Amino acid sequence: MSERRPSVWELARGPAAVWALLVVLLAVSAGSAYMPLGGINAAVNLAIATVMIGVLAVFLMNLRWASTLVRIVAASGLLWLVFMLGLTFTDYLSRP
Repeated sequence: MSERRPSVWELARGPAAVWALLVVLLAVSAGSAYMPLGGINAAVNLAIATVMIGVLAVFLMNLRWASTLVRIVAASGLLWLVFMLGLTFTDYLSRP
């Protein structure tokens, strides 16, 4: 006998949940822009953006079920991004 085919809702449940989480994080980020947090506002928004990137990588890029090589390549891309941003900010902060 053939197996039962998944319904459209069963296929869309995971991406819909990820989308809902990203919308909530977007609302929190937009809401924090209107709160008087002072100098910590940038740190809060960067933390929210980091969580959003993590959710995208784990669920929508399927890194949770990816092979070790794909995870290493994704991590090395993130490492190079951090390295390049660090060099950029070092140059920016060293100028008078």
